Amino acid sequence: MRTRVLVTLALTIVVALAGCTGGLSGGEGTTTDAGTDSENTSEEALDSTTATVTDFAYPAGASPSGIENVTSLLDAHEAALSGSSVTLSGTKGFSAGGRQSSATAGIEYTIEHEAASNETLTRIVGGGSGDTFTSYVTDGTAAYRVDGSAGVESGTVSSAVDAPFADTAPDSFTGRTLLRTILGSGEYNATDVVSRNGTELVRYDLETVVSTPDAKLNIGSDTQVQGTVFVDSEGIIHEASFSATSGSDEGFSFGYEASAVFSGIGSTTVEEPAWLGEVYS
Repeated sequence: MRTRVLVTLALTIVVALAGCTGGLSGGEGTTTDAGTDSENTSEEALDSTTATVTDFAYPAGASPSGIENVTSLLDAHEAALSGSSVTLSGTKGFSAGGRQSSATAGIEYTIEHEAASNETLTRIVGGGSGDTFTSYVTDGTAAYRVDGSAGVESGTVSSAVDAPFADTAPDSFTGRTLLRTILGSGEYNATDVVSRNGTELVRYDLETVVSTPDAKLNIGSDTQVQGTVFVDSEGIIHEASFSATSGSDEGFSFGYEASAVFSGIGSTTVEEPAWLGEVYS
């Protein structure tokens, strides 16, 4: 029997559900094995008038030498998104494997927020089960639906929800808690300035792992770690990702990944789900 837990509301929606979680703890001064960026976003060529790493207009908490104050940068990120519509999507998960078996606990998530109507639609898919948790929140309305192997379940957020896989989702459309996990994983250096859809972004690459919260996996000399963050001059973190894989002499391997991509800034719209009538009928 899966654990049943209670969904609670914050300014938008806070999903706090019991289930498998994954995280990392880092050793001091672990250098990453940096890879190339191959995200599905288009980067435009830069011309001679485009800012460089040196003269980019950095937001609070960021500089050419790194992300110096995570809290200040996250404050700027949330302030810049205040009053804006936005879509946040990504993944988060932990994996473990041995000689004969492997296991994965992870999710894919999408959070759509429309500022004018104060509507937030969250969809979370459990990577192992394939079950889907959906919630819809607006003024005076807070409902959820779970579609899974055990059937369909729906109700208001004051009800118990049977969706333990959803516990690792970001707690709001700003993604602050997940971004803190990624940005707080180590020391990032500014490596490039790119242009996406007419917006200049400074790229940070993870250079040294210092520490990561929610410890589940120790980072050692055999661990490969990669992290990338893209930030604009207002402080909006358009994209952030972190991944780590580690092995052992006993033949076991462990992995962790987290990602967040912000899109549709200023243009995201939310449609009221068709199943809402089942909850309030």
